[in-house]
Amino acid sequence: MHDVSGCIRIRPALNETERSFLADLSDSGRTLRGTPTGRGDGTVPFAHLAWDVCPDGCCLTWNPAAERASMMVPSLRFLLDHLLRGGAKGEGSPQLAGFTFDHVLDGVVAGAGRVVEVSANRVSEHELTQPCTGVKRPRPRRQPLPANVIELRPRRA
Repeated sequence: MHDVSGCIRIRPALNETERSFLADLSDSGRTLRGTPTGRGDGTVPFAHLAWDVCPDGCCLTWNPAAERASMMVPSLRFLLDHLLRGGAKGEGSPQLAGFTFDHVLDGVVAGAGRVVEVSANRVSEHELTQPCTGVKRPRPRRQPLPANVIELRPRRA
């Protein structure tokens, strides 16, 4: 499992209907193709929703235990294109009554060898370059001495 840091901010924050829909989808074990706008759409990723919504509905964080990291971008684009932004595919659907379709997403999430960036609903991804196998990792610096200890002769190699 990989550590993931950062979040995607949502403006305006999701309302209760939107938060509960996304939480139910995430908890159900269904894939994105099982949503009202995903059925029969071959462009929808065959992935589980691993973007967790905060209780206030103002940000999304990636849950690495729920889905492969390679699905970060496809599932985020699905959320934007089908459920969140203005002109989304789900707009006008009776099954999504209560959705506002007026959200703008911005932020950066990094982890699992990739960086996902969203700026004004435009999603991009960059893979982190891994060092070659011959590169030695630097030794960690030793902890600073306590304030009451004076270093008389520093050890230098």
